[in-house]
Amino acid sequence: MKKSLKKFSGNIFCSWLLPRIVVMVTLAGCSGDKEIETLNPGVLRAAVTSDNPTSVYDPQFWIRQYLARFAAENKLTISWVVVPFDQSWLLASEDEVDIVATNVASFHDRVSSGATFSAPFLYERRALRINPKDQQRYVTINDFIGETVGVVSGMAAERDVNNRAPDGVLVRRTDTFAKLYSEFDAGELDAIAEAEYYSLDGKVIPSHGDEVVLIDHHDLTPGEREESVFVVRNKSRNLLSKMNAFIARTKFPL
Repeated sequence: MKKSLKKFSGNIFCSWLLPRIVVMVTLAGCSGDKEIETLNPGVLRAAVTSDNPTSVYDPQFWIRQYLARFAAENKLTISWVVVPFDQSWLLASEDEVDIVATNVASFHDRVSSGATFSAPFLYERRALRINPKDQQRYVTINDFIGETVGVVSGMAAERDVNNRAPDGVLVRRTDTFAKLYSEFDAGELDAIAEAEYYSLDGKVIPSHGDEVVLIDHHDLTPGEREESVFVVRNKSRNLLSKMNAFIARTKFPL
């Protein structure tokens, strides 16, 4: 009888303990599986287009702040890699960086094997930047025949100007907005093709002060939102899922 009771008690103990051991082991395994694996352990290598931006109007300032918060939450150190914008979306698939944070729009022709677009974190509408004194002179890009409009090579703004500019509009191409803004301030450009930025809930994200005006607002593709994404290296395990979860709970910009 005593042996039977001991056996019975042992069975109860095992039936109570074993499921809990299984759960603990499973959770431990899941926790390990969800750790982000990067090119260099503990370091998030991120491609950006400018070095240490400080202007609150600079999209790269917003993006770097946002990515820094993500890295801190995941106990990662960021290594910033400054690159030209054009073709930057390929760097993740080429194993040069873990994530491309150059404000890439999710165009189909920017998809590459080995990398995946994150969820969108903002969207844009096309526009032209002009001086306030020229507001009565210019309304749309059709008013720039014989004038010079600047664009950054490879950006959506270049596509837009190529599609919409009538014959006679002179297009100046550079690698960076910094160079374009310098030429604009020097009076060498009549306008800059860029964007108005919006949070996902439709609010404008201020990208300039009273010193300039944006005109000719329109969608790059009529009726479609031009959404900005991060480009995430597929081999950086769990980075995409963590990034998407962060975007879902963290409004851009901070």
